Amino acid sequence: MTKFISVVACAAICTSAFAEDIQLNSITVGDTNSSSLETTKTTKVQQRRILQDAVEKTEVVDKKQIEQTQSATLSEAISQQAGVNVETGCSVCGMKRIQINGLTGDHTTILVDGIPFNSTVSSFYGADAVGTSDIQSIQITRGAGASLTAPEAIGGTVNIIPMRPYKNGVEFDASMGTLGEKNYSILGQAITDDKQTGILISASSHEQDQVDNDHNGVSESPSMKNQSISVMLTHKFSPYDSLDIHAAHFSSDVKGGTIASENSAIAQGNSGNTSFLGNNINNTYTGDPLAMIEVINTTRDEVYAKEHHIISNTMSLQTTLAYSEQKQDSLYEGADYSNVDKTYFGDIKIDHAVSENHFLTYGLDAKIEQARSESTYYYVQHGMEKDDFDYAAYGVYGQDAWTLDDANQLTLALRGEKITTNWLAQKAKGNEIDDTLLVPRILFRHDHTNTLTSRLGWGMGYRSPLTFFESDHGVLDNGFAMDINSIEKSNGINYSLAYNKNGLSVTGSAAYTQVKNLAYVDNSGAIPTLRNSANDISVKEGDVVIGYILNNNLTLSGSYEIYNYDNNYKSLMTLAPVEQRARLSADYDYSGWDLYGEATWVGARDLAQYGYDGYDAYNGTTASSPKNQTAPSFVTVDMKISKKINKNFTLYAGAKNLFDFVQTDVQSPLFYDASGGFDTSYVWGPLRGRTLYAGIKATF
Repeated sequence: MTKFISVVACAAICTSAFAEDIQLNSITVGDTNSSSLETTKTTKVQQRRILQDAVEKTEVVDKKQIEQTQSATLSEAISQQAGVNVETGCSVCGMKRIQINGLTGDHTTILVDGIPFNSTVSSFYGADAVGTSDIQSIQITRGAGASLTAPEAIGGTVNIIPMRPYKNGVEFDASMGTLGEKNYSILGQAITDDKQTGILISASSHEQDQVDNDHNGVSESPSMKNQSISVMLTHKFSPYDSLDIHAAHFSSDVKGGTIASENSAIAQGNSGNTSFLGNNINNTYTGDPLAMIEVINTTRDEVYAKEHHIISNTMSLQTTLAYSEQKQDSLYEGADYSNVDKTYFGDIKIDHAVSENHFLTYGLDAKIEQARSESTYYYVQHGMEKDDFDYAAYGVYGQDAWTLDDANQLTLALRGEKITTNWLAQKAKGNEIDDTLLVPRILFRHDHTNTLTSRLGWGMGYRSPLTFFESDHGVLDNGFAMDINSIEKSNGINYSLAYNKNGLSVTGSAAYTQVKNLAYVDNSGAIPTLRNSANDISVKEGDVVIGYILNNNLTLSGSYEIYNYDNNYKSLMTLAPVEQRARLSADYDYSGWDLYGEATWVGARDLAQYGYDGYDAYNGTTASSPKNQTAPSFVTVDMKISKKINKNFTLYAGAKNLFDFVQTDVQSPLFYDASGGFDTSYVWGPLRGRTLYAGIKATF
């Protein structure tokens, strides 16, 4: 048994290039306590070494970082990571998309413990619904094909690793702040005396108020109330078999637009009037409240089970089953819309230590997703076609992690997949997409010295566009159409050079991604249509990340990122992405005090390149007061200070966006187009101002 664990742990250094394979074998009860298990365990030390020595670079957001940044949601926790941009796409509904390596949010896959049962549809409003109280870490892997079981992650993956029970204890955290910020969480865990069975239960709540920075009666940031509860159960049947079961429920209630309540807005009716005093969006809103209100209520239930079985001294089997159901009930400016998205996933994977130099991983998986929607306004009153779809993907994969010598490691992976997509009402001719693909992935690591390491990765990815919804977060009044006949395909290459010595770490990274058949919304016809682009698009990304442990008390870090989007891609984007960003942070610990500060600079952008063209005023026939098409550079600063009173209690206070810069200091996100069409997506900067907070954390 000891020989097997040693071989597997060494081989795992190579296989951890894939996000879902970082957690190897049985991560059982007590896996964060090195003395709690005798066999079939991966300790925290081993996990950390696996991440550090991975063939492919994987960024890890740990529990301390989540707490230091006062991140109550997934989107907040990863927003400052190099290569990651969390983009707000609508000032009214506040929907967020997670971009990796400059690719849109459609190309990011959110995994839970390596399981891809979040889709681009279900994650549209999901980034803010996922709480952080029960998250052990978040692993970010960039590049196409970053996961053996999630090849649709053309940009990369965000892998949420939930906490597992390892002791008996309870944690409680509560904070309140300005702008209606309220965060509460409680986590309890227990293990049996023989440490074979454990349970962890967590519950959290996050609230914020609507914010109307320019006082025109229309909010730039919606109110939000997110709640979650999760349960993790682990049991070790024998030295050879263990089982993990995780279940979670999330709810998210979002309201944006007019400050009036939903009931009040409905009672006043809706004639479609979206006028402002003096016909200018910077003045007080005088139109129908219902024509300027969006309410999105989302619930999500998910459950998965992982069974780990050791077959022999050199082979182990993992079986995974997962299910999720997400429901959305929405009111978009007077129009009702609801949908239900169900995802089923199964995976059978074998890890096989063939020799000291070769570690094989191979398996089969299947993912089925079904979406159904209802709307009185769109489907009954206006006779529009539904956006229902059926999606199925059946895959087989294999990987060889090969240690060439002490300085070189090579990972070769190949995945074959059968994909079908059927838009039930839009095209009504069976499976509009029916394709079989074979895609490779190659990863190479070379240790130049003990302190200098190169990592090179190349891979292909693919994705079937699923709905118009994923590109325009809703159904439009005039209807929409689907004209997708090809899946998106990508080629991506990533390189990084890392130096680490005497407390100084410097990593430079570069990435290039090319995408064929990109799905985009074509507004040139009678109704918006989701099509495949005839032109390839490409993105180049580069970044440098520096960290320095000055002494036992002070750690400094910084990063700089630059993105280059080709003109084809810019012309198809609906929001202006980050082009340059720099970040500086300092963490000072002394005698129970912890002071953390972070400053982020975002460079100026030419909005015209991304199709931004709007006006502040429209008098019914003519648009006037053109909006500025240059987004200025800006800086935001966050700070937090905490004091550990004793072994049980910690007090803390802090500020987000300390100097209170918001986009409305320059211009409103609201606009008219040249023909008088009204929209809320002229977004390029922060929409939520300074938030001050204070709280207490208790651990028993």
